[in-house]
Amino acid sequence: MLCFIFAALIVALDQFFKHWIMRTLDIGDVGPEVIPGILGLTRWENDGAMLNILSGQQWLLAGIAFGAAIVLIMILLRYNEGFWGTLGLAAVLGGTVGNLADRVFNGGKVVDMFRTLFIDFPIFNIADIFITLGFITFLVHFIVLTVKGEKNERSTGYYNEGVYDNNYDNSSYDEFPNADVVSSAQDEAYTAESHADYTVPAQQAQYSEQEQYVPENYTAPQSEYVASNDYEPIADTATDTSYTLDALKAELDLMDDDYGDYNVDDLLREYGFEDEDTL
Repeated sequence: MLCFIFAALIVALDQFFKHWIMRTLDIGDVGPEVIPGILGLTRWENDGAMLNILSGQQWLLAGIAFGAAIVLIMILLRYNEGFWGTLGLAAVLGGTVGNLADRVFNGGKVVDMFRTLFIDFPIFNIADIFITLGFITFLVHFIVLTVKGEKNERSTGYYNEGVYDNNYDNSSYDEFPNADVVSSAQDEAYTAESHADYTVPAQQAQYSEQEQYVPENYTAPQSEYVASNDYEPIADTATDTSYTLDALKAELDLMDDDYGDYNVDDLLREYGFEDEDTL
């Protein structure tokens, strides 16, 4: 809202000096020099725009000024590109409303008061000064923002091509929802100084392999399938209680040539067991 206060101050300043000139000088009179050799005072009323454009079209110019003021107000309500840009637009708005007030309350004519002494230049007023300075300020600010934006785009062009997305939403990545928890627990439990103190986190422990259950004092029954009198590997299990599943598989591999495709499942069914897990 400060920009509108600034614009209102410009209107107040412009109208104050215009009414002062109207009370002090008659139309066409020359007043004192404000800046010797550069700027002096006078009184003139212009029924056209700057540089006498559209002279005699007072109400058309009033309508254009009114529309421009509305547009500037709408832009300022939404503009947030920096202080200098806002200041420039507010200055243009204040000057536009100042001249619009003249056209509405002074018979469609704008009161001008300043004349240049070193060159032949049209007479102007305070509103014209702020319109010109505000437009230049906004234009320079816009150019600076454009140049900076192009530099930033060139410097980040690699990422803007889709290789990297700065707006990536980490919350949507849930392939490993407990990864951060497990990693954090590992960092706390595991140190380079003492590996012995390391403990598996609860989230990770549930995925570790379970040890294969082997019944104690297992003795395999005498097998009727014996390769020969010289080699009876299965018969040894009747007295060897430490005989394991891997050992049985190794023995069966040696017996494939004599008994064909005879596997552990077949052997277990012969012994009355359902599957390998019973070993």
